[in-house]
Amino acid sequence: MADEPPPPWRNPQPPASPPPSAPWTAPPPPPTPPPAWTPRPPKRRRLRLWIYLLVGAVVAIVGLGVASGTIWLQKIKPPIDASNDYLRDISNVDYEAAFDRLCPAERVDGSPQSLERLDDELLIDKYEVSPFDVNLDGSTATLRVELAPEDDGHVVRLRLREIDGVWRPCGGRFGFVEGIRSD
Repeated sequence: MADEPPPPWRNPQPPASPPPSAPWTAPPPPPTPPPAWTPRPPKRRRLRLWIYLLVGAVVAIVGLGVASGTIWLQKIKPPIDASNDYLRDISNVDYEAAFDRLCPAERVDGSPQSLERLDDELLIDKYEVSPFDVNLDGSTATLRVELAPEDDGHVVRLRLREIDGVWRPCGGRFGFVEGIRSD
């Protein structure tokens, strides 16, 4: 039995040691076990989406306001301004200036004196042109004018026509097409 090698658990040689110049390192930590419960990831908030929608709605509303204001300034305001100028001349008893504002067809058979007689009939002292009752049809506009508005006055319609870029009272009697009192 002397020729038999020693059992493996009895190794006569000592284990090899690291060379003296090698640094000592700690053994790696044992792997961490998975947690028993993992929390859910937080819900993703849609706050940014609402902010974008709100900003988009505000931009759309402002855009519509600017567009409608531009249309009003370009299309509706000029006839209102022309009718205010015409009626202001009549109420200030400046029949020559009011007569000069009429379209050429109205000036053919009329005169400032006939315009004065119409003023005596209508009594245009105070007036109010409604910006909400303007019927615009191409180059013709019909406006609602309330005479003596503080006394629930008489309502007349004033027709204007755009001639060479200028709005002028034209049609009916000196531009008045409805509501003229006839005694």
